[in-house]
Amino acid sequence: MPFFVQFPHPGAEHRPPANGRDKPWNVGDHARKFLVSCGTYVDSDLQPRDDELVFWGEWEPPSRVERRWTKSGRLPEALHRPYWMMPASTSPRQNTDPWVFGPTMHYSNCRQSSSMQRLGAGSIICFGSSMDGEFCVDTVFVVASSEPWTPAQAARVNAEEAFITCTAESLATSPRDANGRYKLYRGASLEQPAHGMFSFVPARLARSASVRFRRPAITLPGLINPASTQSPRGVNDPLSLDRLRVAWSEIRDQVLAENLVMAVRFDTPEKHGGSALIPNTARSGC
Repeated sequence: MPFFVQFPHPGAEHRPPANGRDKPWNVGDHARKFLVSCGTYVDSDLQPRDDELVFWGEWEPPSRVERRWTKSGRLPEALHRPYWMMPASTSPRQNTDPWVFGPTMHYSNCRQSSSMQRLGAGSIICFGSSMDGEFCVDTVFVVASSEPWTPAQAARVNAEEAFITCTAESLATSPRDANGRYKLYRGASLEQPAHGMFSFVPARLARSASVRFRRPAITLPGLINPASTQSPRGVNDPLSLDRLRVAWSEIRDQVLAENLVMAVRFDTPEKHGGSALIPNTARSGC
């Protein structure tokens, strides 16, 4: 059955070290980064174009800070270029979820109650954060398919090496999560949409005169409640595909109205040589 899920996750921005350009692998609470990556985007004409894009997302492996700004409301304070390295140890480290890089977007584990493991094709997961009384979106994930998986068998997952290392094996570093049973959701794409809908990330061209942007606030009465900040909302209320298509179109229109584009693919972050040091500290939860 298809559902519309409002998925609240932590909205704070990662603070990079005051000295140095590299933010190490996160072992604390989840947070967002303002990222730059090459990718593919569309706007209202749905014609795919390739360019370097900036966007809000989750990236818990290392990143390089390419630019800093002074604090100004909900605008970002740092621009990160994501990269990854093989971890130097199996100490607990944070995983990245949702994963918006490579040929297919994934949602793999965060807050996956039994209800969150039954989302049918065409379901929409609207990832965002409640900020100043608004629900601000960073990823619009449309379910194409799903399959069961467990972190203890991460090597068996049919995905890129970067995803297996940065998300699947990272989750397995937590004794609490290693033997958990999850659903690996694969996102619908522009080329292979689900009932006319595709996954996308609000973004802006990196060469724009004004690069920084606030995460767009989305208004969908009856489906999005800005006061909902904990559990995913909507997992018990299946909707018709017609209603879901209307909701998806409304989100699309509100994102475009903010002078943003819809990023439909990002290059997989580059793998660097060497090993990433992981502080020996307890990993926080999602």
